[in-house]
Amino acid sequence: MGSGCIKPAAGGRMPPSAALPRAALLGLDWGTTSLRGYLIGSGGVVIAERAADAGILQIKDRAFAAALNDLAGDWLEADSSLPIVASGMIGARQGWVEAPYVEIPAGAGNLPLHTIEDFGRPIHFVPGLSRHDENGVPDVMRGEETQIIGAYETQMQDGLYLLPGSHSKWARVTGGAITWFTTFMTGELFTALKDHTILGRMMAGSAHIPAAFARGVAYGKDPNSIMQRLFSTRALALFDDLNEIEAASYLSGLLIGSEIAEARLFVPDTSAPITIIGNPDLGERYKTALSICGLEGYQTPVGAAARGQWRIATAAGILAS
Repeated sequence: MGSGCIKPAAGGRMPPSAALPRAALLGLDWGTTSLRGYLIGSGGVVIAERAADAGILQIKDRAFAAALNDLAGDWLEADSSLPIVASGMIGARQGWVEAPYVEIPAGAGNLPLHTIEDFGRPIHFVPGLSRHDENGVPDVMRGEETQIIGAYETQMQDGLYLLPGSHSKWARVTGGAITWFTTFMTGELFTALKDHTILGRMMAGSAHIPAAFARGVAYGKDPNSIMQRLFSTRALALFDDLNEIEAASYLSGLLIGSEIAEARLFVPDTSAPITIIGNPDLGERYKTALSICGLEGYQTPVGAAARGQWRIATAAGILAS
């Protein structure tokens, strides 16, 4: 298995391993579609970064050890004592090993790492988090907890945290611990509607059209009518009030506007800025949508996963003194 795209943390050529400052930790942000490796120094600073198209869905015959060696074998050879912490779906039932969920509230010091020894050195897996609502129905996150802890490490600010994506997560942090969260399948629903329903028949291209997006957000921000308002994507196009280039952006805005409106039902106190974690481009769209809905969003600096891994490893006492 090849190591895919490999790059330094801040652009340019990757320096040889011998030229790198001494690392305190190898962090692995290992999801369903991609793997990112971070050499992390003191204080959670990323010294070097690599990425590969080696998510758990791409790994055949459970060859996780080979994928890790492809990505970071030279780093590991250069330092035989380098601790390894892995977060994300690699710790799920379909991953390398299942790290059991921890019920909230939980912070960096409440995450018992699940350790295996069959790689030639220990690998510590971060558990995901779970919660149960008033009806006993569970919700889960795996990987996002590490990013939230890393973002909190930067600003030390309680409040709402938002992680947009296929399965958007909204979470509340109190005293450094995640005390509540919920999941919205916004991104995956958008893809399904665009690619597999009649709404997509009148869409062309994937360019982001800000005006169409904003229009969708404004019309979608009623949490009680999204099922009815979805069809407006087709009806507006039929009456030439929405062209094919605009339709996908309108639908995206419609769904995100509905997500924000529904989230407000769970957390009515949204007066403080909401911390957005993740892809900056998607984060900017959410900032726009939040503003249309009368809220304020703040995009946290990149590198939240690495900072979270360093903070969790520190709390677990696995870093060399």
